[in-house]
Amino acid sequence: MLRSELLRFFSGYSFVGVLGFSILIPWFVSNFLGWPSTAGGLTVVENARIFWALAATMAIVSVFAGSYVVSREAYYGTLKRSVVMCGLTRLVLIKYAAAVAVALIVALAGTGLWAASLMLWSIPEARAGVLVPDAWRFLPGVLLASVLGGVWGCSLGWIIRHYYATTVAAMLVPLAVELPLLANSTEVARWLPSGALAGISSVPFEGLLPPIQASLVFLAWIALSGVGAVLVLGRKEL
Repeated sequence: MLRSELLRFFSGYSFVGVLGFSILIPWFVSNFLGWPSTAGGLTVVENARIFWALAATMAIVSVFAGSYVVSREAYYGTLKRSVVMCGLTRLVLIKYAAAVAVALIVALAGTGLWAASLMLWSIPEARAGVLVPDAWRFLPGVLLASVLGGVWGCSLGWIIRHYYATTVAAMLVPLAVELPLLANSTEVARWLPSGALAGISSVPFEGLLPPIQASLVFLAWIALSGVGAVLVLGRKEL
């Protein structure tokens, strides 16, 4: 069943769209921050940190990818059939496992595509930041944030169970609400899901929580969403 979930996600044009988001969102956020046009006035190490800070936005894509595991079936009206085939509890566990696998693959592929796009279309100073070997130590944090984001997204999918509304919650809210807060009011944003993911990824914003504390905050969000999903599944028909 897990294999079927993964095949369903990676088949067709949906995965291509997700990969497109994995390039688009880092560039969107980089333009919001004024980088890489400012890379010429920064050191190689500073540019490397910004590159990885932007790579951490893969977590937003992973939230969407995790939610899509559920919202896709909600859109096509096949959730009830899947429940009949394997049972609700087993289906929920399979969906969460698929969300973790999908988030990890999206993070790895997306980070590679983001790096490749920067190497092709950016100024030399920004490209140099990608090539700093020591900076790749941030990759595990990006992957962890993405995996947790996938779990969070899957919970959102179960709670909302509407493709377009879930997409708004997974992608539009982080970009339109949480990102500006992260840039201008970190003491508030660090307690929100995107701020916690940024802390896990060691994004270079002043005032973010350290990775361990940020992980605890995001695990609290996951637990809250998990409780919400259980309550919703207990009260609604699929």
